[in-house]
Amino acid sequence: MTSLDRKLARDLWRMRGQAFAIALVIAAAMSTFVMSLGVHRSLIETRDAYYQRNHFADVFASMTRAPRSIVDRVRELDGVARAEGRIEQYATLEMPGRTEAIRAVINSVGDGGKSDLNQLVILRGRGPGIDESGEVVVDKAFADANGIVPGDEIDAVIYGNRDRLKIVGIGLAPDYIWAIAPGELVPDESRFGILWMGQKALEAATNRTQAITSIAVVLDRGAVESEVIRRLDALVEPYGGTGAYGRDDHPSNAFLDNELMQLEAMTRVIPPIFLLVSTFLVYIVLGRLIRTERQEIGLIKAFGYSSYAIGWHYLKFALAVAAIGIALGSLLGWWMGREMTTLYGDYYRFPFLDYRVSAPVFVTGGALAAGSAALGAMGGVRTAVRLNPAVAMSPPQPPVYRVGMVERVSRRAGFTSVGHMIVRHIARWPGRSAVTTFGVALSLALLFSTVQFIDSSRIMLNDFFFRAQQQDLTVSFIEARNEDVIYELAALPGVIAVEATRTVPVRLVHGPRSERAAIEGAARDATLTARIDADGRAVPLPVSGVMLSRLLAERLDVRAGDEVEIELLGGRRTKTLVPVTSTIDELVGTRAYAENAVVERMARDGAVVGAAQLKIDPAHRDDIIAHLNEMPIVLGVTERVAAMRLFEAMIDRNIITMIGFYVAFASAIAVGVVYNSARILFSERAHELATLRVLGYHKTEVATVLLGELALLVVLALPVGCFLGYWMAQLMTAMFSSDLFRLPFAPSRATYGFAAVVILIAALLTAAVVIRRVTGLDMVRVLKSHE
Repeated sequence: MTSLDRKLARDLWRMRGQAFAIALVIAAAMSTFVMSLGVHRSLIETRDAYYQRNHFADVFASMTRAPRSIVDRVRELDGVARAEGRIEQYATLEMPGRTEAIRAVINSVGDGGKSDLNQLVILRGRGPGIDESGEVVVDKAFADANGIVPGDEIDAVIYGNRDRLKIVGIGLAPDYIWAIAPGELVPDESRFGILWMGQKALEAATNRTQAITSIAVVLDRGAVESEVIRRLDALVEPYGGTGAYGRDDHPSNAFLDNELMQLEAMTRVIPPIFLLVSTFLVYIVLGRLIRTERQEIGLIKAFGYSSYAIGWHYLKFALAVAAIGIALGSLLGWWMGREMTTLYGDYYRFPFLDYRVSAPVFVTGGALAAGSAALGAMGGVRTAVRLNPAVAMSPPQPPVYRVGMVERVSRRAGFTSVGHMIVRHIARWPGRSAVTTFGVALSLALLFSTVQFIDSSRIMLNDFFFRAQQQDLTVSFIEARNEDVIYELAALPGVIAVEATRTVPVRLVHGPRSERAAIEGAARDATLTARIDADGRAVPLPVSGVMLSRLLAERLDVRAGDEVEIELLGGRRTKTLVPVTSTIDELVGTRAYAENAVVERMARDGAVVGAAQLKIDPAHRDDIIAHLNEMPIVLGVTERVAAMRLFEAMIDRNIITMIGFYVAFASAIAVGVVYNSARILFSERAHELATLRVLGYHKTEVATVLLGELALLVVLALPVGCFLGYWMAQLMTAMFSSDLFRLPFAPSRATYGFAAVVILIAALLTAAVVIRRVTGLDMVRVLKSHE
């Protein structure tokens, strides 16, 4: 070890508190980077491996009923490498001791659960026999949520007929990584399941001998997806085709892509904030160290050490601090990544999901952290390199004090002598004071912009479940019905009000642009459903024409007054030119809305009821649900309260877990900034503070000189942090938004207060550590000072 290396070790030990505070900030950046990028890559690698091993299809198409022979015709299409058809049938399950409706979708598979595409993975038990009536495999999430094991039996209503299903296995499939019931906002494994039944057995149960209801396609390499979709649409249209779509529009894959997008956004936003703060901290601390060691630098140069050796010595100080932060952040990020992966494993249905962080993730994160520390060191290193030995060994030029604006303002304000000392020192070092204020403000901004997601989620919860939905039950039907079903439901004891709705899949075309969407129809005077925009306003349905969501209108490049061509994907496949009467800036999905009469004119089938909204007397809830379960035309029943509770549970588990991480991160920034500022102030003013003690000032007055300056800077940082947090939160809200949903920006005053209180507590605890040094000043040592 060289002499300079020994000096480096002594400097790191002497300044261990400041070095560790900086390392904490760097560790926060490193851990966030490792966690988000590691989880992101783990999910992508798991997804891609799962898709490849189990042959997840590229294009999908659904239809009412088509002969199985159509699969051979699909295989002959240009660009199609493989194709497979199957039956997908919704069913209602009856679980012992459960009164609420439980829905499931049953998929046909070959003998033993085998298939060419979207292959079933058997985790326990075995696959169903191809013609064994009632044998099914249940997806793992549904089985775990309901305590189902192989050998159990469940009663089910399939295609209007009651059957007893025997569970022969537990499994998973790549097209149901994220399984959500139609019309739901979040998955409910206890009320919605995925089942697989032998092909011939399901054909018999649904009266579809040698028929299918869906086709999955794998494309040739180099095939154009849009062209294959166009040809496939033309082929299945006579059989009630509802429009083919690619992987991007597949519900399961779309939800997973949305999560991956949010993780990527987290990687782009959060670590740069920490690295920016660490750069400033290194700049301040190293600059202070070099100023106090200018005479030593002059002596070292006089003894023959080169400017390069001295510059490298101080650069190694910054890199050593960064190395500590990188090591801490790597361990913390690995642990946080494992916790996040466990959380995702509860929501995404993978047969395997391991958190693995590759070496390039650590190398990239470490390089960024070391680079930020080196960037912060450049100013001090440049000063040390440029010092002339003769100039360095002479005392620095003393500062010149003049009566300035700060002095005049403080005098008019009636400040005490201690107050004058505080404001004068802040004015003397405006750059450093600004960095302290900015660093604390950034910590508050980061915490606020994260915590406000709770406010956003609560607003979405209120708008979606309380204001947009006033019904207690939503009853969906196997196929659209006429108005007679409304009268039948209204006659049930305990039903207070019934309203009809209908959702039809469509393709909207405007010029060269087209989008798949759904038109939701309702009565204009409906009271159980409403459309709430991002500002919380209820938007009425147009008398004629359609209302588009803002995002859908932007994709089609249409405005109010333009006309769009609406092609129904199913039924009569009508094409209608309809005016866009208005747009709505909503939070969930990309949808279109119209009055029931408009939808009926488009469909031309006289079936105006696709679902029914029911307001009921809670005392009759069990009887009503039991009656609905007995109706063969009912596909499923959704309870608003149950869905709301599930959404709240997801918020409490996911978002609040992340809030805990970011409270710690923001506190790390505040501690790092305040502690380093306090230590620098103490080292600069130790002689001055001790002299005040000699002159008779009390310990509390002396401490006030130091802590008062910190307190003033922290207080000044609060409004700055609120301002930065406001804009940072808007940026993060925009980056975390997707086609599926976007959170509103609606922070509450309590969120500002919570963020400010956390930062103040972190600052106070840090100041308490420094105040011990102030109260323990050695006045005798000061009196012996050569000054």
